[in-house]
Amino acid sequence: MTETLNPLSPTSVRRSPMRYLTLVFLMTSMFLISCRANDPDKSSPNVPQVIGNVKLYTFSSDAQYFLSNAQPFILPPKTSLRDALDSLGRHLSKTYFSRTYNNALTDIHFEVLGIDRLSNPSRPFLTAIVNMVDVNNDALGYFFQGSTGGQTTFCMITATFMQPQLDPPLLDGLVILYNGKLLPKLDHINLTGLLIPRLVEPVAKRAILSTERKAVNPYHGLKNEGCYIGGHVLQG
Repeated sequence: MTETLNPLSPTSVRRSPMRYLTLVFLMTSMFLISCRANDPDKSSPNVPQVIGNVKLYTFSSDAQYFLSNAQPFILPPKTSLRDALDSLGRHLSKTYFSRTYNNALTDIHFEVLGIDRLSNPSRPFLTAIVNMVDVNNDALGYFFQGSTGGQTTFCMITATFMQPQLDPPLLDGLVILYNGKLLPKLDHINLTGLLIPRLVEPVAKRAILSTERKAVNPYHGLKNEGCYIGGHVLQG
């Protein structure tokens, strides 16, 4: 007879330490969401002071591959993590989110509500809560609409803030709030709860590699690896 284990039972935890670590990570992060929403602009005192020598990228949208034209986003090594996230958020506001597809200006911008460091034997995990401020609900009316548009927006936000091509990534976890609240259920993507880098890592790396190869050979093409959203690979 096959034994079925309760994933939260002591027996299951002993057999799968990574399951226990994942549960602790998720439960702690969700607790922090409620705390930050009620007490914004606070960060853990143990968050690293500077980002160091890391190669950050920004992206352009792509109708087929979601992300393309990866460009280095240069910040001084002594830039704090909060300032780096603020800068990346401002870039998103001024580029991808600056206008709707009918060319109407938006007032979408991002606020870093908090950054936390979760202890782990190998290395600490860094998580952030970012509030997407959109008083006119332009994102719901335009950027999150449609299958390709919604997936592109998902990849744009998560890849920009988490920088999943790095090892370790800039952020190990990201929570996106929308006007101070969890995003409502959307048809094509799920931005509710804790987002992790591997959800968008293949798309970000493909965009970076494609841009580098096109700089050498403008006619070079790459196969779409898809974007992992909600446990599924979404092809362009």
